[in-house]
Amino acid sequence: MPSLAARRLLGAACAAALLLTGCTAGGSPDGGATAAAARELGPLEEYFARVYGWADDGEAGLDEQNAEYERQQREVEQLVAECMREQGFDYLPREDGGMVAASGGTDLEWGSAEFAEQFGYGISTDPRGWDDQDDAVASEDPNQEYVDSMSDAEREAYYAALWGPPVEMDEDADPEEYEYDWTRSGCYGAAQHEVWDDDADEEFAGLLDEVSRVWEQTAEDPRVRALDAAWSSCMADAGYGGFDAPNEAAPRLSEEWNVIQGWDDPEYQALRDGWDWDAEPDGPGEPEVDEAAVRAFTEREIAVAVADAGCKAEVGYDDGVREVSHEIQQEFVDQHRAELEAWAEAAGRDD
Repeated sequence: MPSLAARRLLGAACAAALLLTGCTAGGSPDGGATAAAARELGPLEEYFARVYGWADDGEAGLDEQNAEYERQQREVEQLVAECMREQGFDYLPREDGGMVAASGGTDLEWGSAEFAEQFGYGISTDPRGWDDQDDAVASEDPNQEYVDSMSDAEREAYYAALWGPPVEMDEDADPEEYEYDWTRSGCYGAAQHEVWDDDADEEFAGLLDEVSRVWEQTAEDPRVRALDAAWSSCMADAGYGGFDAPNEAAPRLSEEWNVIQGWDDPEYQALRDGWDWDAEPDGPGEPEVDEAAVRAFTEREIAVAVADAGCKAEVGYDDGVREVSHEIQQEFVDQHRAELEAWAEAAGRDD
């Protein structure tokens, strides 16, 4: 799991890309970095490109990013194996880094009108091709036979070494306030910390906090607010009122989709809470879903996404926001160029 460096990257990049493409749970699977790579980078975004290896040459750049991510995943697996041996366990690294891949998926650009017509926002649809189980490629865990041969106590110790001790969750605590602690996350936590965390991000944390305000300033700029209002009016005319800005549409629909899926249904929650997990460890299965409601939602999702793309084009939303964003980015770069150069240099050094 990408930790500090990746979280800062996605947080800052998504904030910028959100204005232009809608970086949401239903958005591009590659997050803000891919969205930025697919368009002209602003002066500040160019520093993120230098630090995090974004490319601006379209599909080739995305291929490079994916290859680098896969390399890092394999490095994590090797470090996990070394750590587990130190803990007294055997561990065979997974060649695919534990990732699952699907051979299908669309070549359409996420957020485009063509994508919207076929997949909406990618919430209830399957633009990645995961539903075709025959094409899904999931490697078997090479450690499964070894784990199955253990006693219950040995298996418990194995997983504690691998993932860290079980975390006791406070039912009254706010899940959004939970902070991941790699030091209590076993060999995987230590390996991910070594591969993913970036000391340069720690060193320049103050600068990166200032960067987040650049994206906020862009969103609050009167020119962007005017574009939001024009887009909202266009959507209302199309029959989809209630959205004040493009970045509200997909998250709102995602919330509706979660309700339809039934995971938070009180009856299903009560069933899980009262389940005898020792006797039936597979659990009660997935909640029942109203297929008619799913079909109706998908139709609405696609209709809203098509209207969204059409209204953005009608009011010149993407170009307008990009112009404002680049202007504000340039002001920030002019004021903080020395710090940004130091950050880029620190991120690229070999320690």
